[in-house]
Amino acid sequence: MTLASIPYLAKNAGPEWLPAAVAQGRQFAYWGQLALLFMAAVLLVAGTFNVISAGYSIGAYTIIAGAVNLLLYAMMPSTVFAPLDQGRFREASDRMLIWGVVGLLFGVVGGLVLLVAYVKLQDVFQPQYQQYPPGQYYEQPLYQQPQYQPAPPPYQAPAMVDNEVAPAEVKDPEPEPAPAPEPPRKAEMAKCRNCGVQYPSFMRNCPNCGAPRN
Repeated sequence: MTLASIPYLAKNAGPEWLPAAVAQGRQFAYWGQLALLFMAAVLLVAGTFNVISAGYSIGAYTIIAGAVNLLLYAMMPSTVFAPLDQGRFREASDRMLIWGVVGLLFGVVGGLVLLVAYVKLQDVFQPQYQQYPPGQYYEQPLYQQPQYQPAPPPYQAPAMVDNEVAPAEVKDPEPEPAPAPEPPRKAEMAKCRNCGVQYPSFMRNCPNCGAPRN
């Protein structure tokens, strides 16, 4: 019985056009799938033996771990290898990381190999830098001394003309003097015929004795 006849086992090599990082990551994923199958067989046999030996708790966990490894093994062709062979590298990388963590919890060996495959695959997502052929190197241009331009001549103020007369200063107009107040007019006085007191003529009665003016 050869490995190619095992159900759900992917091919050892992918298409020839795969980048080197993808081909290397796919090779580690193939070994991870084999590790999952191996751990599934070991855990299922060990779990069955523990159950028969009355170790029910350990046996149950071991059987569950074997079943998880077997399930991951069966899911690898459709979730990892098919996307890799079709150029969907990001999808395959994400699934490989998830299956690696799950396998690390339930079987250690298979999950560890899948995480190594995930790391190898990440090189394909790095930016590509220019490669120089062997024997060639980049020559840095020689330093050229900058050419300085002569400074402009200093600024000279124009000469003053002797005949030029400075404009006369404009003086503010002096304020006009305020008009002098008119002297108060003296009221006409009338003399009382009764008591002889003088009082303003506009008064009809004498303010002293009260006699009428006429």
